[in-house]
Amino acid sequence: MNLRARRSELTTVLGVRGAVTAALAIACAGLGACGSSTTSPTPVTATKDLDVAHVERAIERSIMSQRHLRSKVVCPALVLQKPGKFACVATTYSVKTPHRKIKTAFVVTIHNSAGYVTYIGR
Repeated sequence: MNLRARRSELTTVLGVRGAVTAALAIACAGLGACGSSTTSPTPVTATKDLDVAHVERAIERSIMSQRHLRSKVVCPALVLQKPGKFACVATTYSVKTPHRKIKTAFVVTIHNSAGYVTYIGR
Protein backbone atom coordinates (compact mmCIF):
# COMPACT_ATOMS: atom_id res chain seq x y z
CA MET A 1 0.00 0.00 0.00
CA ASN A 2 1.50 3.33 -0.97
CA LEU A 3 1.65 6.49 1.10
CA ARG A 4 -1.19 8.20 -0.77
CA ALA A 5 -3.61 5.32 -0.11
CA ARG A 6 -2.69 5.26 3.58
CA ARG A 7 -3.21 9.02 3.90
CA SER A 8 -6.70 8.86 2.36
CA GLU A 9 -7.59 5.88 4.56
CA LEU A 10 -6.43 7.77 7.65
CA THR A 11 -8.43 10.84 6.61
CA THR A 12 -11.54 8.69 6.22
CA VAL A 13 -11.07 7.10 9.67
CA LEU A 14 -10.46 10.48 11.32
CA GLY A 15 -13.48 11.94 9.53
CA VAL A 16 -15.71 9.16 10.89
CA ARG A 17 -14.28 9.59 14.40
CA GLY A 18 -14.81 13.34 14.22
CA ALA A 19 -18.42 12.88 13.12
CA VAL A 20 -19.06 10.42 15.96
CA THR A 21 -17.47 12.80 18.48
CA ALA A 22 -19.58 15.71 17.22
CA ALA A 23 -22.75 13.61 17.39
CA LEU A 24 -21.98 12.60 20.98
CA ALA A 25 -21.32 16.22 21.94
CA ILE A 26 -24.63 17.34 20.45
CA ALA A 27 -26.47 14.49 22.17
CA CYS A 28 -24.94 15.34 25.54
CA ALA A 29 -25.80 19.02 25.14
CA GLY A 30 -29.36 18.08 24.19
CA LEU A 31 -29.78 15.95 27.31
CA GLY A 32 -28.94 18.91 29.50
CA ALA A 33 -31.69 20.97 27.87
CA CYS A 34 -34.44 18.37 28.40
CA GLY A 35 -36.87 18.63 31.31
CA SER A 36 -38.78 21.49 32.82
CA SER A 37 -36.87 22.18 35.98
CA THR A 38 -37.70 25.57 37.48
CA THR A 39 -34.65 25.73 39.72
CA SER A 40 -31.12 25.86 38.45
CA PRO A 41 -28.84 23.08 39.63
CA THR A 42 -26.33 23.97 42.31
CA PRO A 43 -22.75 24.03 41.06
CA VAL A 44 -20.62 21.14 42.20
CA THR A 45 -17.32 22.32 43.60
CA ALA A 46 -14.60 19.75 43.64
CA THR A 47 -12.52 19.94 46.80
CA LYS A 48 -9.02 18.62 46.76
CA ASP A 49 -7.39 16.62 49.50
CA LEU A 50 -4.50 18.26 51.31
CA ASP A 51 -1.07 16.69 50.78
CA VAL A 52 -0.86 15.44 54.36
CA ALA A 53 2.45 13.63 53.78
CA HIS A 54 4.03 16.97 52.89
CA VAL A 55 2.74 18.50 56.14
CA GLU A 56 4.08 15.53 58.14
CA ARG A 57 7.53 15.90 56.57
CA ALA A 58 7.52 19.67 57.19
CA ILE A 59 6.80 19.15 60.90
CA GLU A 60 9.51 16.46 61.10
CA ARG A 61 12.02 18.83 59.46
CA SER A 62 11.09 21.62 61.89
CA ILE A 63 11.62 19.35 64.90
CA MET A 64 14.96 18.22 63.51
CA SER A 65 16.19 21.75 62.80
CA GLN A 66 14.95 23.32 66.04
CA ARG A 67 15.33 20.48 68.58
CA HIS A 68 17.83 18.20 66.82
CA LEU A 69 15.55 15.22 67.40
CA ARG A 70 14.33 12.60 64.99
CA SER A 71 10.56 12.30 64.99
CA LYS A 72 7.67 10.48 63.42
CA VAL A 73 4.60 12.62 62.70
CA VAL A 74 1.16 11.15 62.10
CA CYS A 75 -1.73 13.20 60.70
CA PRO A 76 -5.23 12.16 59.57
CA ALA A 77 -5.14 10.30 56.25
CA LEU A 78 -7.67 12.51 54.44
CA VAL A 79 -8.03 16.23 55.07
CA LEU A 80 -9.94 18.47 52.68
CA GLN A 81 -7.94 21.41 51.36
CA LYS A 82 -10.22 24.12 52.72
CA PRO A 83 -9.73 26.58 55.57
CA GLY A 84 -9.89 24.96 58.99
CA LYS A 85 -7.82 23.14 61.59
CA PHE A 86 -6.75 19.58 62.30
CA ALA A 87 -4.34 17.88 64.68
CA CYS A 88 -1.19 15.82 64.14
CA VAL A 89 0.90 13.94 66.69
CA ALA A 90 4.71 13.94 66.69
CA THR A 91 6.54 11.14 68.50
CA THR A 92 10.11 11.70 69.66
CA TYR A 93 12.31 9.97 72.22
CA SER A 94 13.94 11.64 75.21
CA VAL A 95 17.67 12.24 74.90
CA LYS A 96 18.56 11.02 78.39
CA THR A 97 18.26 7.39 79.44
CA PRO A 98 15.88 5.76 79.87
CA HIS A 99 14.75 6.84 76.40
CA ARG A 100 11.01 7.25 76.67
CA LYS A 101 8.47 8.17 74.05
CA ILE A 102 7.34 11.78 74.04
CA LYS A 103 4.18 12.61 72.11
CA THR A 104 3.50 16.20 71.13
CA ALA A 105 0.27 17.42 69.55
CA PHE A 106 0.51 19.89 66.68
CA VAL A 107 -2.41 22.03 65.57
CA VAL A 108 -2.28 22.56 61.80
CA THR A 109 -4.24 25.49 60.39
CA ILE A 110 -5.21 25.54 56.71
CA HIS A 111 -5.48 29.20 55.76
CA ASN A 112 -6.83 29.00 52.20
CA SER A 113 -8.05 26.61 49.54
CA ALA A 114 -4.62 26.66 47.88
CA GLY A 115 -3.30 24.61 50.80
CA TYR A 116 -1.24 27.22 52.71
CA VAL A 117 -0.77 25.82 56.23
CA THR A 118 0.89 26.77 59.48
CA TYR A 119 1.42 24.57 62.51
CA ILE A 120 2.23 24.96 66.17
CA GLY A 121 3.17 22.42 68.84
CA ARG A 122 0.98 22.32 71.93
